[in-house]
Amino acid sequence: MSEGPTRETTRRGISGRFVGRVKEALGELRDDERLTREGTLQRAGADALQAAAEAAGQAELARREAELEEEHAEAEREHAELQADMTAQKRQAEADRRRIAEESKAERKSAEEIAAAEHDRQRQAAAAGREERQAERVRGEGEARAGLIEREAEAVESDQGN
Repeated sequence: MSEGPTRETTRRGISGRFVGRVKEALGELRDDERLTREGTLQRAGADALQAAAEAAGQAELARREAELEEEHAEAEREHAELQADMTAQKRQAEADRRRIAEESKAERKSAEEIAAAEHDRQRQAAAAGREERQAERVRGEGEARAGLIEREAEAVESDQGN
């Protein structure tokens, strides 16, 4: 495909116009219609060649501009996709951060509840131990009192029997 007017097409166009104009002028001076017509045709051919070269250049320029626009649009699409991916990754990271924070909070709460339950169990065990020791003392005192009462009763029976 042509890439616009080349040095060759420009030279042929300029020289062709010049030669055609010279032939036209010479044909008019000599009153030679064939030479005048040949000069007009040569100049028209050079003009057409130059117009074609310019049109080819414009077409090439338009093609390149279209390619650039297409590349730009593709870059814009890729940029938008990357932005969407980054946004999705940021959202996922934020969701992960929140989930981890919630899990950590739940673990702390669970650990606190376990510690509180253990503390209550230890407190209840200590209280049960105190109550058991108190019951043992009371039982011991009751047995001692019962033993004392039995001895007193035996002493009274032995005094009465005597």
